[in-house]
Amino acid sequence: MVNKHLRNALQNLAILLLSLSALFLISRLPLFHTSWAAQVQSLLVPRPADGDQTQAGGPEEMFPAVHVMVTSDIEYGRYGQLHVDGADPLLDQLIPLFQEALGSATELGAAADKTLRDALEEPGLYLDLTGQLPLEVAAAWLGEEVELERDVRSMALTCEEEDAVLYLRSEAGEIFRCATALPASAVREVCAGLSPNGSTFAYETNYAPLAPYTVLVAEAEDAPAVQGDLPAAYSTYNLLTALDFNPHTVFRYTESSGAEVVEESPRTLRISPDGAVSFNSRGEAAAPLYQVRASAGDKPEAREALRAAWGLAEALTEGAGASPLRLRAVEEREDGWTIFFRYQTQGLPVYFSDEGDALSVIITGGAITAFSYRCRAYTALEETAALLPPDMAQAIASLYPGAGLSIGYVDSGAGEMTAQWLAR
Repeated sequence: MVNKHLRNALQNLAILLLSLSALFLISRLPLFHTSWAAQVQSLLVPRPADGDQTQAGGPEEMFPAVHVMVTSDIEYGRYGQLHVDGADPLLDQLIPLFQEALGSATELGAAADKTLRDALEEPGLYLDLTGQLPLEVAAAWLGEEVELERDVRSMALTCEEEDAVLYLRSEAGEIFRCATALPASAVREVCAGLSPNGSTFAYETNYAPLAPYTVLVAEAEDAPAVQGDLPAAYSTYNLLTALDFNPHTVFRYTESSGAEVVEESPRTLRISPDGAVSFNSRGEAAAPLYQVRASAGDKPEAREALRAAWGLAEALTEGAGASPLRLRAVEEREDGWTIFFRYQTQGLPVYFSDEGDALSVIITGGAITAFSYRCRAYTALEETAALLPPDMAQAIASLYPGAGLSIGYVDSGAGEMTAQWLAR
């Protein structure tokens, strides 16, 4: 019996030694020259589970927090709130109204700036999208489709008539007025439920140099400090897998900077140690991740381009365990689109100190032909830092003509960040 137990133990030990030897030999193969141990370790690192570190849901989830102004009775003032995220119950009240208004909108023509300002003296709702977008893209956020072709930075619903009137305003100040089938009573009902909190538009104050429709609030809550790092799951292997490349390819080399370059004709992927990832394709890629559906010819519609860019954003986020991305801007080109994303954490946008984007995606014809990405993970810390009083921030921001004023984080690569007032 003793001999039998001894024999089994020796057999198990021999199997273990052979397995370890085999793993060591595999790790010496050229296709593992980027550190096999690191790849295995990155696979074992659990993906972040909290809501700020995962990217899920449909295209409506990519939209950034918006600024809101609500007026019930101008005699008593306005209610304003900065950075209202999709999870905020306030948007649950507002979105259905704008959705119905857009779905029934009939453009009446251009309107003067004074016309909009006079309309905002009546009960009404104002949404600042924080960046200019094609109206088709803004409508996608609201769950609606539109035929109007406009660029929109903000929109307002006012109660000048029996039915609500919709105003669409561009970054350049162009204003268009639309009739809707939405009863004005529905807008009044929502407005009546929000008490004034001292908020104003910049054009109503002494801060004339600011962008006129900047939402100025009387109070602002402190936000937590945030730690910005490279995600634990950031690795060449994980990104190659997520981006439909062969993770075991031998067609790669390492630059003197430490960046790894992978070439699979006609596409090239560059992965840097600091989290910078770039992709270029000299032809239309066969991988589904890079294909863009175009239902009306060779060039996709804005909504189709957005869906493809969002698919890529999800792949990058999930593959590296990074923080989720939010849409910043959509630019149309003759042969396609360029779509820009930024990070958002704790409901506030994150800007890079060099003013670059977190992700920019170039779509040419029916394919994603290039992208640039900065991989980051943001984690809220326990401590908070007090913001400047809003009136002081407004006075300082007015030194920058044409700027808006909001709150956000600035990532300079130093690690810990605190929320601050930003004139942009």
